[in-house]
Amino acid sequence: MQIGMDLLKLIMGFLALIFCLKCTGAKSISNLTPIDFIWSIMLSEIVGNGLYDPSVKWYYILAMLSVWVIIKIIFDILIYRYDKLEKFLIGDKTLMIDKGKINKVVLKKNKIDMNQLTELLRKQGVFLLDEIDQAYLEKDGTVTVKKRKNNPSK
Repeated sequence: MQIGMDLLKLIMGFLALIFCLKCTGAKSISNLTPIDFIWSIMLSEIVGNGLYDPSVKWYYILAMLSVWVIIKIIFDILIYRYDKLEKFLIGDKTLMIDKGKINKVVLKKNKIDMNQLTELLRKQGVFLLDEIDQAYLEKDGTVTVKKRKNNPSK
């Protein structure tokens, strides 16, 4: 009988997770903000703990998932309406390089060392700082590069 209940919890948990993602909007992993990452971990904990604890009923898992989705939707609405809250919790794009000059204060604040910076730039096809007009660190941790029109290194 226990295996039947575990299978029911597993199926209900899977369907509930799909429903949760449809309600809140799915993002690819590379586009997750820190808040989205926390939300995803909590979803997995709610379902996972419910699956492995025989005292937890399947409807309790559904209730907790429903409450968590409502919290996420309210949170998303607040972040959408209040720019300062979004900047505080999720962050904003940050100018890291301007006219080939690295802003070391920004690097230190975001805990990025030179090796990480050069790797991020190489992934954008940039190998020399002189090629860069501006480079931004985006909210999701990626780097966006605007190259100079007249490359002085040529």
